[in-house]
Amino acid sequence: MEKLKYQVSYLVEEELKRANKKFQPKFNSEHEAYSIIKEEVEEATEELEHVISNFNKMWWQIRYDNREQSLKYAILIKKHAILIAAESIQVAAMCNKFIDSFEK
Repeated sequence: MEKLKYQVSYLVEEELKRANKKFQPKFNSEHEAYSIIKEEVEEATEELEHVISNFNKMWWQIRYDNREQSLKYAILIKKHAILIAAESIQVAAMCNKFIDSFEK
């Protein structure tokens, strides 16, 4: 897990660099920072809701021995789990931007 956290931290820094090239490198206000972080948190939450929904559907397919359908839901869970990870990296990157913008 430590290696994975290190790799994710690296991806957070890379995402911050990418975002800073596309947008201004500092937030203008805490309100602006909040709204941008909030949007990323909402997107991560939506992806988690997809994971939970598909996980529950997968369980019902497993209970009724429908392997084809349970595999379909496993594929969807994986897709949305990857999207959660990406959104979470963006949340962390924007938190770093917040810190960079307002830390004295």
